[in-house]
Amino acid sequence: MAVEHRNFSTVAQILNMSQPAVSKQIKTLEKELGVPLLHRDTLEPTEGGRILLRYGPALLENWQKVVEQCASLRGDVQGLIKIGASSIPGTYLIPSILQKFWDCYPQVEVQVAIHESERVVELVATEQIDIGFVGISPLEKTLESQLIAKDNLVIIGSQHTENIVGFEDIKDQPFIFRSEHSGTWRAAEKGLNQWGYSVRDLKCVAKVEHTESVISMVAAGLGYSIVSDIAARRAVQANQIKILAELPIEREFFAVYLPARGTQLAIRELIHLASTNSLTSFYEQWEGKDSCNFGSKHYNGT
Repeated sequence: MAVEHRNFSTVAQILNMSQPAVSKQIKTLEKELGVPLLHRDTLEPTEGGRILLRYGPALLENWQKVVEQCASLRGDVQGLIKIGASSIPGTYLIPSILQKFWDCYPQVEVQVAIHESERVVELVATEQIDIGFVGISPLEKTLESQLIAKDNLVIIGSQHTENIVGFEDIKDQPFIFRSEHSGTWRAAEKGLNQWGYSVRDLKCVAKVEHTESVISMVAAGLGYSIVSDIAARRAVQANQIKILAELPIEREFFAVYLPARGTQLAIRELIHLASTNSLTSFYEQWEGKDSCNFGSKHYNGT
């Protein structure tokens, strides 16, 4: 990481360590190997550093496999999993997944960070996190992906909003946007395209990072928005918002990870639970509940 970032402070921040601790670890490696590993002025690798970079990742990966296989012989899976998630999986899917995961592996520690989908994919690709849960299918060929859930996108308004007959009824009204890097907003663009519209046709009054913030602003009557159905359900049940229409597109969520991470027992089990239980667990909370008046939910955009 020192070679990649060319800055000890950056490495320390990413690893949640002090800068002297990073420097000390590198000095310990140099003492053990008997050669300098970095040119301190540029942090370019020396010849010894290049050798370590060539063989080190494979050594670490193989050692991790040894640790995991020995742990499985004891029936004991432990350690730390760093998870990244976009707002929908992080808020609505991961909690139920982790509940089932910890029933089986209570000694595993988990760190969860919420970012936009593109950022999560980037963190997985650069090995800063172990696994990501996102609303986009990654384009990086170095990554594996597993479909874990599907959902619909809905147009929402405040509880006092009148029902709509067609999209033209609200096209020129204020809309709360997500970032263009958001998986939700990418899917919204595709859904609107099928109706012959674009997000560029909407009047943006605010752009926010998280779905919960979007819903709160809509509930306050600041405008309309487009969110995942699973995100809207809780607010509908609380009589904060209403669903006005359903876009003609199905949203997909994926677990993304590097192939080497996918061989680890804990990660494999996490992926398995995510792909078999995520949406089922969430919807079980709402079975049999009269969540809202879906009067125009199947509106077709005409």
